[in-house]
Amino acid sequence: MSMISHLFSIRATTCLTRNILRPTPIRLLSSASPSANKATNANDHILPKELPSSEKRKAKFNISWKTVSVTFIGAASLIAFIYFLDQRKMQKRKVLQRAAVGKMAIGGPFSLITHERKPVTDKDFRGQWLLIYFGFTHCPDICPEELEKLSEITDLLRRDKSTQKNPFQPVFVSVDPERDTPELVSTYIKDYSPHFIGLTGTREQVAEMCKHYRVYFSQGPKVGDDYIVDHAIIMYLINPNGEFVDYYGRNKNAKEVAYAIEQHMNTFKESNK
Repeated sequence: MSMISHLFSIRATTCLTRNILRPTPIRLLSSASPSANKATNANDHILPKELPSSEKRKAKFNISWKTVSVTFIGAASLIAFIYFLDQRKMQKRKVLQRAAVGKMAIGGPFSLITHERKPVTDKDFRGQWLLIYFGFTHCPDICPEELEKLSEITDLLRRDKSTQKNPFQPVFVSVDPERDTPELVSTYIKDYSPHFIGLTGTREQVAEMCKHYRVYFSQGPKVGDDYIVDHAIIMYLINPNGEFVDYYGRNKNAKEVAYAIEQHMNTFKESNK
């Protein structure tokens, strides 16, 4: 009996030793208690999740087509406005340069007689805008057409005379002084406009003025007592300082000439402020 008891004792001791020396499995964080899992899940809602690098790039450069369109339209409008200002400045500069060149080439002093038989010189017209046409009262077709145009130009410009600092004066100068007396000139110009001033004089006086204004005229062959005078068909614009500014031929209609004169008037007003 003692031997058997001893064997059982040894066996029991061996089993106990195995149980003590058996390794205990280590629980991972994922197999933690339910309360720990709940805490982790709660933190997931509090802390922001990190975005992938590709998503960060998209968020950083997220520009809509609407933003691009508005930016493009704004830039185009600004460029167009700057271009408009540059063109306007360039146009004014050309007008002034053209006027400066014309001052040396065209225009000058003159001394003639009005259709009311009053002697006048170029100085009597200072302070006024002059549009001068050279012609003659016996002209069959061209002069009447040009004087009709001059009358229309006068009407267009006089509508805005309240805004003009200097008055506008249309002038008819006869290149046929042998036949065009002051009385005949007076009757002739009244058929076109009551605002016209007619000028005539001796042949020498007319020739001197035509020389200054580079106006060609020549008396044609006579048929009885009648003859035609060949002459340049040009209107000359003179500013209030008595300086030549521009000229207009038959290719310009009344509205085009009136508009061009208004531009010169505005430029003159700005340069003399």
